[in-house]
Amino acid sequence: MIPPVLRAAARRAAVLAGAAVLLASPSSGQEWREYRAARQGHGVETLRVEVKYGAGRLAVGGSDSGLLYDVTLHYDAERFEPIRSWNAPGGAGNLVVELNSVGGHGDGAINIDLDDLDLDLDLSDLSEIANSSGRLELALGHSTPTDLSLHVGAAKSTLELGGIPLSSVEMKTGASETHLTFDVPNPVEMTHMSLEIGAADFEARGLGNAHFERLDFKGGVGTILLDFGGEWRRDAVATLAMGLAKLRIRIPADLGVRIRRKSFLISFDAPGFEKNDDVWLTPNWDSAEYQLDIDLETAFGTIRIERIP
Repeated sequence: MIPPVLRAAARRAAVLAGAAVLLASPSSGQEWREYRAARQGHGVETLRVEVKYGAGRLAVGGSDSGLLYDVTLHYDAERFEPIRSWNAPGGAGNLVVELNSVGGHGDGAINIDLDDLDLDLDLSDLSEIANSSGRLELALGHSTPTDLSLHVGAAKSTLELGGIPLSSVEMKTGASETHLTFDVPNPVEMTHMSLEIGAADFEARGLGNAHFERLDFKGGVGTILLDFGGEWRRDAVATLAMGLAKLRIRIPADLGVRIRRKSFLISFDAPGFEKNDDVWLTPNWDSAEYQLDIDLETAFGTIRIERIP
């Protein structure tokens, strides 16, 4: 019997993806505008950034300009209006960026009851929707510890987060194509990374550079790559829960890894691991300088574990 958490993950992924695609479809008349906001970091000791973006293209990366943040929105003024709020009480900066549909509940509104809706999943229109729905570009500075929260509907996202001092990362997506990279190490320790992915093609590379203490990953339907390469500096724990997915996990050869697996109708391939009941260990688990402990819960699909240099 499939646990309720896995059934819910697959069903809710389909709901969110279908609703985002349905509700974000472009209208016939479009009036494109550009909105930009930027700020220096004087007097700001910490930063929390929350982005809510229904449909389009999303790019997040580091800023070499010395700014605390720099955000640009290219949007259809017939359907949306940009909303930005900022405050910094006691040096704790809070930035919220979102697009609201004109009229509150028009064609662009995304109001989803994940428990009640049951829409068919279809990602074939994602490219058209992303290309015709505008874009959001966010650049973050390299000096201020930052908590980053991204809530994205139907989008193509490129997240180049290496070198940004990220204390935490939260991302929720609907129907999405996401490329997340940490090409260089995070200069601060990350307490928690939470990734909740709906119907997706999702790649995360260089996760060892994120320096997270804990990773929680929930995936619904799609093709997923989790690459834990990078410069490890600490032990970490990861919880991976998925519905119907094709998952590849890539781990460095010198990292000690333990996998506890609860799975049902899946193909599981972990060459080079030592199996003991429902636990798989790398041969260097006890001797490795750093260890990654993975709890893996899946319902359907395929899983392959790969060791990398």
